Formats: sequence, C-alpha cells, structure tokens
Amino acid sequence: MVGAEPSFSDVHLTRTLFLLDSGPVGRKRLVKILGVGEGSVRTIIKRLSSEGLVGSTKQGHRLTEKGEVEVERLLERISKPVSVEVSDLVDSPHKSLVVVSSAIEGVGSGVGLRDVALRAGADGAVILVYDGALRFPDSYLDLSDYPNSIFELDRLNFTIGDVAVIGFGGSQSSAVDGALAVALKLLV
Repeated sequence: MVGAEPSFSDVHLTRTLFLLDSGPVGRKRLVKILGVGEGSVRTIIKRLSSEGLVGSTKQGHRLTEKGEVEVERLLERISKPVSVEVSDLVDSPHKSLVVVSSAIEGVGSGVGLRDVALRAGADGAVILVYDGALRFPDSYLDLSDYPNSIFELDRLNFTIGDVAVIGFGGSQSSAVDGALAVALKLLV
C-alpha cells in the first residue's frame, strides 16, 4: 500500500533549518510560516530529527550542533530569503530574494530556472547574474530601465559570479518557495 505524496519538498526542509537558526520555533508557527499542514510539519521535523539536525524542547524545535553546522554550510553558498521592493522590475505583491554564490555557470538563459520556481508554487522568478553589474542572463542587459530596483539591490554586496533569484507570488510563502527552489537547483 502506498501512502499519500508528501506535500512538502527540500525547499521546506531548508526553510525550516533557516527558521530554526533564529531560535526555537513551535510546530504551529512552522505550519503558518511554511504554508503546509500540521502533518507535513510533523514529518519535516521527524526527518530533520532523524538526521540529527533538529531537537525539541519546551520552547519549540531547535537546531542541534550538527544542524547549526549544516546551516553554516548552506549559508556559504546561498543567502537566507529576504523580502525586496523591486516593483518596477516585478509586478507582484510578494517578492523574495535569495543570492547564490558563484553559480553563474549554472544559469543558462534562466528560463529553465523560472520553471523550477513555478513548480515550487511561485508565480515566477526573475534571475539576475552579477559580472560587475546585475544583468539579465539571456540578453546581458543591465537594470538601467529599473532605477528603483537598482537602488534596492545595490545595497547588497554581490561578488562576481553571484546569481540573484527573485521569486514572486500571491503569498510571501510562495515567493520564498520559488526563490529557494531555484537556489537549491543551482547548488546541484
């Protein structure tokens, strides 16, 4: 007998690790933030616990020492998702940015990566590469037509070879899921 397909992905596992990096979080709060059901959160915690990454206390679930090391390893390659205001570039109520270090070779035209974001539940993703300036990967046009976005994104410290992934969607959770799904794909 085969059970139901899990309603979460590696994106949710990664998001959970990032959330717990800020301190203990309870299961109900994880349900709300991740946008998945309580059964899925229980399974996520069980899986992360079985890998020795997460433990439970009265205050909620927390990272173990091994979990802290795993988060540090992830953060060497990808940033935690952050909200960005780039409405001249992306017309969507919710936008989330993840920066992937030294991943420019894996981008190609960016179309396949946009599809990864769609499959993760986002409405789409904008992929930008940094080669001294942020540019669209398919045309290498810069962002000069998007002055508000330039102002917002220039506050970040990009290194040559970095990729900026802006996921967008109808909820902040779907925007984060899309951006992180693309980031994780670039790590493979």
